[in-house]
Amino acid sequence: MRRVFPILLIVAALMLPDPARAQQQTPLANPIVNAGAPWPFAGFVVDTPGLDDLYSQLRTGEAAAIGKQVVQPERTWAFVVLTLRPGRAFKSARELSEHMRTRRETGLDAKRLTKLAHEEVPTEHRGQPCSRYTIRAIDRGEKGDENVLMQFRGLTCVHPDQPDRLADVAYSERGGEGVMSEVLTKAGGRFLESLRFLPLTAPPELQAAMKREQAGDMAGSIALLKPLAEAGNTRAAAVVGTALLYGRGVPADPEEGRKWLEAAAKDGWVDVLFTLGVVYDKGLGVPRDPEAAVRWWTRAADQRDAQAQLNLGIYSWNAENAPRDVKSACAWWERAANNGNERALQYFKANRC
Repeated sequence: MRRVFPILLIVAALMLPDPARAQQQTPLANPIVNAGAPWPFAGFVVDTPGLDDLYSQLRTGEAAAIGKQVVQPERTWAFVVLTLRPGRAFKSARELSEHMRTRRETGLDAKRLTKLAHEEVPTEHRGQPCSRYTIRAIDRGEKGDENVLMQFRGLTCVHPDQPDRLADVAYSERGGEGVMSEVLTKAGGRFLESLRFLPLTAPPELQAAMKREQAGDMAGSIALLKPLAEAGNTRAAAVVGTALLYGRGVPADPEEGRKWLEAAAKDGWVDVLFTLGVVYDKGLGVPRDPEAAVRWWTRAADQRDAQAQLNLGIYSWNAENAPRDVKSACAWWERAANNGNERALQYFKANRC
């Protein structure tokens, strides 16, 4: 499997002055089972590409890198999400396009890439000023001994709450003979168009609910949060669902709590996905259902959630929902350990994986 992480660095270099320096080690490729599922970031959500055999090599609250290798003909596809903070606000799409043109031109790694074409087009997306871009370049590779065509298409948009914060989504193809794959173009187009914004500032009702919770009035907090949740605020629904599930400051009602959590899951919040796995693992308000627990934990594991990956490894080892699969258990524990879970590392070593 060709790694997508170097492609992330190339894409990031077109937008960031110091791309991905925080990465201390090359992360393991993690499979993505639920193609097309929503992934939330700081102030926006995107739907993962609707393709088979995808894998991720980066997932944080502000960035993600998803890849796919196409063997015949040999090409590598990458889908990248980035949050950008340019240090200035933008009032129009044209102003944003001019800035991003300069930024991407400056960020181009001239030692590795030879630019063939670059276009920035002012546009709007969901009512926000954006710049839609295409880049074609020759990639000489890390050692400078290759001569491979790279093509990028992306969308950079101003966040409605903070005009100095940008969401950038892009897809790319490394390889090919000039025309980007039709399959990639369709999947990539849906990926870009799936970008939708979430509030960065809590609405007044949510702020008031937080104050009541801090004062020990959880019932009053829930009373304020429920109308927000009913109106579609998924973070409010997550708080209501968790409180009712465990009886935190209010009488426990696991069945109603689960319903609110499932409503919150539509934006893909990983803590909600994980908790829903616990609901079915423990049988909280529902009959115990290991297969349902695996489905929810797998959605969390897709986003590189180490605790969900640990649990999936334990399930595979203990034969909770299928015959024991030692290879699968070890793979889940290795991914969880690589994503920072110390307990998974202990399982991996103790069971001689």
